[in-house]
Amino acid sequence: MANPRNDASVVQLRELLAGTSTFFLVDYQGLSAGELNTLRANVRAAGGRMLVAKNTLINVVLKEHGIEGFDESLTGPTALVLVGEDPVAPAKAISDYAKGHRKELPSSKGGYLQGAIVGAEALARIAKLPARDALLSELIGVLQAPLTQLVGVLNAPPQNLVTVLDNYVDKQKEA
Repeated sequence: MANPRNDASVVQLRELLAGTSTFFLVDYQGLSAGELNTLRANVRAAGGRMLVAKNTLINVVLKEHGIEGFDESLTGPTALVLVGEDPVAPAKAISDYAKGHRKELPSSKGGYLQGAIVGAEALARIAKLPARDALLSELIGVLQAPLTQLVGVLNAPPQNLVTVLDNYVDKQKEA
């Protein structure tokens, strides 16, 4: 007979993982309850959600979603960090918290980024990226630059003609 708490956890995990394509697994062993709550609040403020569940339950739900390869990562205390559209902000929240912690906790165990399994080092690399809005701004700037230059080039001949005519008119007035 299955444990009702485990059944409820599996149902909740199914619902939460159904709408996400990115998540991270982190080891939180060594964090006090207060520190864990602070970390959860930081992740939530960054647009993510951090939850703790049994490794076997997480693994069962991942396999139901067709995500395999986390058997080795799901050992010891593991927290599941679910990410919305922008994986950078929650990754930065985790990384910044770990930098400020005396034992550098939580530590990454790997994750799933937009349909691909990533290793433990991916969380630190993602945390170093600029935020999604900053990347989109840079992209718009890169796309806009050639158009701005084209407008300048197309405006130059008529503008030069007007300048020459103005200079000619000024010269005629002086003479």
